[in-house]
Amino acid sequence: MASIKLLKKNRVMLVDELEDHIELILEEMLQRKEFTRDDCEVVKCESGPRMRVRKALDIVYCKGEDAANMFMFLCSQFKQNNPKPMSEKREPKHTGDYHKSIQKHKQALKRRNECMMYYNTRHGEKVYFSEHFVNLLLVKGHYNMEIKKHELLAFGQHRIQLQDKVVDRTQIKPGQLFMDLKHQPPPKKILVTGVAGIGKTALVQKILCDFGSNSGYSTFDFVIHFTFKDLNLVNKPTNLRNLILCKNGHLSKVLDEIFEKDDKLLIILDGFDEFKFCTGCDVEQFVSDPDQEADVVQICSSLLQGELLSEASVLLTSRPTVISQIPVECIDRFVIVTGFSAEEIRDFFLKYFQDKDLGGKMFDLVKINHLLFTLCYIPVFCYIVCNMLKESEGVSAGQPKTMTDIYTQYLTALLKSHTRSRSDSATGDSGSIHELTQSMVSLGRLAYTKLLQHETLFYGDNVDLDKVVTSNVVSAFLDKTTIQEPCSTVDVYSFTHFTVQEFFAALYYVLEESPSHDIMDSEVHLKHRTSVGYLDLFHRFLSGLLSERNQKLLSRHILLSGTNTLESYIPRLLGEIRKNCDSGAYVLNHLHCLFEQQNNLLAANVQPKKLYVNISDNPLSPMDLTVVKYFLNLVSGTIHELDLTATNISTEALRDLQPHLHRCEKLWLGENDLDVEAMQVLGEVLQSTDSKMQYLGLGWTNIGDEELTKLLEHLRTNRTLKQIWIEGNSVGYKGLSKFIELCSNNTSLKVVAIWNNVNEEEAEKLKRDSPVDFFIISFNDDSLWQGWGKWILQRCEVSNDEKLVSVLVKLCNPSGYNLSIAWVQQWYTTLGQLIRTRREHCHAEDIKKKLEKLEKTLHF
Repeated sequence: MASIKLLKKNRVMLVDELEDHIELILEEMLQRKEFTRDDCEVVKCESGPRMRVRKALDIVYCKGEDAANMFMFLCSQFKQNNPKPMSEKREPKHTGDYHKSIQKHKQALKRRNECMMYYNTRHGEKVYFSEHFVNLLLVKGHYNMEIKKHELLAFGQHRIQLQDKVVDRTQIKPGQLFMDLKHQPPPKKILVTGVAGIGKTALVQKILCDFGSNSGYSTFDFVIHFTFKDLNLVNKPTNLRNLILCKNGHLSKVLDEIFEKDDKLLIILDGFDEFKFCTGCDVEQFVSDPDQEADVVQICSSLLQGELLSEASVLLTSRPTVISQIPVECIDRFVIVTGFSAEEIRDFFLKYFQDKDLGGKMFDLVKINHLLFTLCYIPVFCYIVCNMLKESEGVSAGQPKTMTDIYTQYLTALLKSHTRSRSDSATGDSGSIHELTQSMVSLGRLAYTKLLQHETLFYGDNVDLDKVVTSNVVSAFLDKTTIQEPCSTVDVYSFTHFTVQEFFAALYYVLEESPSHDIMDSEVHLKHRTSVGYLDLFHRFLSGLLSERNQKLLSRHILLSGTNTLESYIPRLLGEIRKNCDSGAYVLNHLHCLFEQQNNLLAANVQPKKLYVNISDNPLSPMDLTVVKYFLNLVSGTIHELDLTATNISTEALRDLQPHLHRCEKLWLGENDLDVEAMQVLGEVLQSTDSKMQYLGLGWTNIGDEELTKLLEHLRTNRTLKQIWIEGNSVGYKGLSKFIELCSNNTSLKVVAIWNNVNEEEAEKLKRDSPVDFFIISFNDDSLWQGWGKWILQRCEVSNDEKLVSVLVKLCNPSGYNLSIAWVQQWYTTLGQLIRTRREHCHAEDIKKKLEKLEKTLHF
């Protein structure tokens, strides 16, 4: 087995075995000239020995097989000479209390989790998992292709064995999360991601229920569950023991034994995106003892990175918006919750309505409504849609078209059932309407204030909460929990779902003429330092609530007054879309906001000089795809650039976008898994007489000779294509040689094919048999590379600070680059100046640290 592949297979074990030897291994790698001093400095910048091992392994992957062979040799030498005593399997003798506590703990977990946490469930009503849970689609993979971040654009590196780096899209079941799926060590640290409402918390609850019922996860003796909602309430230093005992007091007698046998312990950390300290996980000091007092963020980071209870397994859930704050180097398995398939939506409807005929009828009604059906892939929306259908006995003429429509109609349905206001007029009791409006403002202010403070739990002594807590309407949106404090019990409240809090925060912004702490004000935004993407849903809800149809619907039940917001919002939104489409900046959430308006005439005001549509580096959901198509249908003419890099785009989605691909001059599809069918779609586009495509990017898409041959079948008549980028794939001489037949038809075509399965002899033969510079198989002074460098810098300049960091981790590795090339030297100088400028003006300390670390790697 290749050394790099072996190192990756044993990565988890190596981190455990080498943490005490990493400094000596670095010295040896430096002496043997496998590492440079810059490499060693990069490793030493990491906090803690385990993180240093992970960083060293990342660099070895980039260096190639020779470096990997040497690293493995040094590892074996150190292990022989310095055997680690703790590496032996520990078999502590457990007391009778330990075994009794296992059963007692399982009973507690089953009792707490056997019923699903539905919204607006009647008091005393129980909805059992066994009756209502619908399987979620879990896909093994991860965001932003972080696994290749040290390899993607490295200059001068040896040919990469791509088959070792393909992101696996295997469908897995919840019970398989911690299983060995491909003869590799079972993963210890798992990250589960998915958009809002997709079912991450339901999955956690299902795990806890199954474990408590002895229906799975038998490799663990204990499962400890934390929510970041609860952890946000801890405002002073504490220790892991106290955190566990706070809700698991029955474990007090056996907790030392649980810590001793930590390889039989699973810790679940749910809702990282709701953690108010999520931007501070890059800690300087780790916790190594369960009784060591520290801030909550240090304890969580230490657990995740294996510095605390190193043998314990950890499951972390999060929305994708804060993935950049998670130290992904320590994650062994990435899992995406992709929601319901069409069959699972149908299954949900049948279980919800508890009547096969009625459930089937309602499903058929929704299925013919494309937009509504698309939204139902998200379980939370699916539930609300079912609830609405039940109340209205079918899909009405004013059927919801967007996410905001669903929440607004859900709200108004509750308002109708709790007030005397009529749905067809505003002639109800003015006093009750005013009182209801004030309740909505108070609830919205609470949601808005806590959203900006990154808080999802609030105490019962809150002034706004005190005003609304007795309202029947409001109680439908709030959960109440009583917790034990040292001297008393206190009531703690939260919204039934984080999206509900975001919705009411947006509603407050609409209802209040002058919102406190106006987030649209740049100074307020800087003060609250919200991470990129954190307020995405807030902005979507705000746009939808300001739309004409939802303003009309809400005005029947509450008093609307925020005309200033309405008048200023649309020009601001259109201006930002125009600016981003003119510069190539990321634009997806702005397009969601435009979609929420459902006003086709607005697109006429988006007239960039050249249309750039950048939606890269985030997997596209079905709703994202709907939004992109909506926008492209509204704007006419040539699309100068469509960037779909690392969006996990499927062949089906490409086929859906095909009418718009003809309009693209530049189409970037890198870092996606593309198959023969995808090549068929692209071939049809290129073969079309109205195709405008000049640049096509297929780098790192896992294509080989078969896929390329399918594409080439359609390229024979194309004369518009100037460059095709197929770098980082497994294309061989056989596939590339077929390009030569195209030379006579398209003399301006260039094929960029670095990092493929072509040896030096085959590369020379390809160059001899083709026109000069037809094949680009190595880095040189060619103007093509200078153009590439200019494009990268332009993309960096228009990126926000957080997005910039995600781009830079792919670029800042100069130790393996050919620095003798003049443009490369100038390019890195300019890049360094850009990083320095951004660092000096950056207000977010966590991002500033990352920029400083990246800047150090450029001191060569």
